[in-house]
Amino acid sequence: MTRPPAGTAPASTAPAGGAGDWLLFPAFRALELTMAMPEIRPLRIFSVRWPLWQVEVQATFEDSQPFDVVDHYLLRGVVEGRLHREDELARFFGLSGSLVARGIEHLVHIGHLQRDGRDARVLRPTDLGGASVRDGVRYVLKESRQLLLFDAFTHRPFPRAYYDGSVRIVAAGERNPGDSRNRFRPLTSLRSFEFDAVRAVGARPDRDRFNVPRRLRNLHPVSNAAAWLPAHLVLADGATVLAFTQAAQDRDRFVEELCGHAPQVVHALADERGAEPRQIWVEWLRAAGLGQAVLTNLPNGVWRATLPAQMFGPTARQPYYRLGSFQVKDTYFLQLWCDDERTRATAVRSRALAISRRYGLGRAELEDSVATVANLLEVLVPTFDELLEYAAESGTPAQLRALEALR
Repeated sequence: MTRPPAGTAPASTAPAGGAGDWLLFPAFRALELTMAMPEIRPLRIFSVRWPLWQVEVQATFEDSQPFDVVDHYLLRGVVEGRLHREDELARFFGLSGSLVARGIEHLVHIGHLQRDGRDARVLRPTDLGGASVRDGVRYVLKESRQLLLFDAFTHRPFPRAYYDGSVRIVAAGERNPGDSRNRFRPLTSLRSFEFDAVRAVGARPDRDRFNVPRRLRNLHPVSNAAAWLPAHLVLADGATVLAFTQAAQDRDRFVEELCGHAPQVVHALADERGAEPRQIWVEWLRAAGLGQAVLTNLPNGVWRATLPAQMFGPTARQPYYRLGSFQVKDTYFLQLWCDDERTRATAVRSRALAISRRYGLGRAELEDSVATVANLLEVLVPTFDELLEYAAESGTPAQLRALEALR
């Protein structure tokens, strides 16, 4: 996403249940995270393309280099010795006039010295030259170009987390992935980009939080292009909006703040009307061959389809990871369920083995994730030893090794 200044170091297939090709997790994962918040009553979920601006900016930065010996002493002579003419420098250092003249021209060229406007023979140090003498290195101004991200509704800059390589920013015109019923819908801002936003972020004391290193100066825009951030927005009671993107481990608080500054977007989504939820799920269950399910609307507003225990398992119609999770259709969601507690407990253990193989996972993170799944399925949280026993009996050798590595 970002091109660093020259010479510096640069700053799984989702199961069915919602468009997930652009996201680290699919829509049902966002709903699972939402259901772990007892104070939230989710109503609908929208997979959207949040509009933003990708702005290419140009800036200058100070590149540090070793000094040439003669240049260093000539510059120190002007800054520290207050010698302001070439002949004074030549006499003081015992150097030839031609050598001093070449050195002075070079220091003027790289912005360390400047000639007095009233008398070109008088030399004055620049701020850059003074800093070079102070720090003992030759600072040279160079040019850098990089991309910055701004919200299309408010022109607020996006924080550094959105520049991580794992966060997918979708270019305008890029085709929408996934089944046509589950596509990310584009949100639209009619506001054209205001280039003052670039200068504003460059002037912020905390600009490094927004992917603008402190060493960059004189930011100004070169070009801008529309782009999109894929996100899941969960609308809940009380006009609450929960956002989920690749830039956050759970809720994306920054995008939630943007929703608060663009209430017209949330109102438009909430006012959208479609088919009646019961009709949607009766038809979906029939088409999925799950017509025997008992369909209920829970007190918290969640629709649930309860199936017999034999419908879940490694070779059954529904794999264990679907038990307790959600099917998304037309912005509504349905939880697949089983009343048999033993089956739900087995599903938790099965999912725990899959979780244990996540890259970089630690023991505490595993236990937190398993506890979340167990609470969702309304069963006791299995102990680590119970997971090891289940892995030895029912898991793969790779899953067992992954768990044993977390002892």
